[in-house]
Amino acid sequence: MDFNIFTLVGEIIVLIAIILIFLISITFILGNYTLNNDKLMFPKLLLLALNLTYQPTKNIMKFFKCDELFVDRVSINLRNRLNINSFKKLNAKDLIVILPHCLRAKNCPAKLGSSGLSCIKCGKCSVGIFEEICERKGIGIYIVPGSTFIKRVIKQRPFKGVICVACPVDLNQALMFLSNYITQGVYLLNDGCINTRVNENEVIYLLNTVKPTTNYTPEIVNA
Repeated sequence: MDFNIFTLVGEIIVLIAIILIFLISITFILGNYTLNNDKLMFPKLLLLALNLTYQPTKNIMKFFKCDELFVDRVSINLRNRLNINSFKKLNAKDLIVILPHCLRAKNCPAKLGSSGLSCIKCGKCSVGIFEEICERKGIGIYIVPGSTFIKRVIKQRPFKGVICVACPVDLNQALMFLSNYITQGVYLLNDGCINTRVNENEVIYLLNTVKPTTNYTPEIVNA
């Protein structure tokens, strides 16, 4: 009897290991294909594999001294591409933007409140440009110091879509947390807690895309 139980447990462990290896293989193969091709292949299967093998895959990448952010980049890219058509149909009033406070200038004069930083558009960083466009289009914008603020934000204003900006790891986690909404993620160009940068044109493109469509540029906003 004991032998049968141990045999069954062993078989279950082997089965789980086989499934895990299969899903990790799917993550590597389809993930690499997704990053290097315009066409998506089995996106729902890849998303399932990414969600189930996130940490094991990152551990493998770390062990072989490969890019640990591979999984995060694939997940962000995939979610963006799956959501982009629905995102383009959104009205500006149904959209919010969540930015990390590390985008602000080192000598930023903005004050932290219950909803995050209150940008005064001093012109020292790109946040002011995003703030101005959001004001003109009626888009909600929040500059937050951490993920806990995101939970506050979603209680303050009804919305259907979100543009999130963060480092790849935090951004991937935020997009998973906000999976019930129509999301688009833009990751930071550099790491760190201060003076980080983002591709301004990528964020502005997304802001221009929602209805009514616009053609704002940094030059137009600053004029």
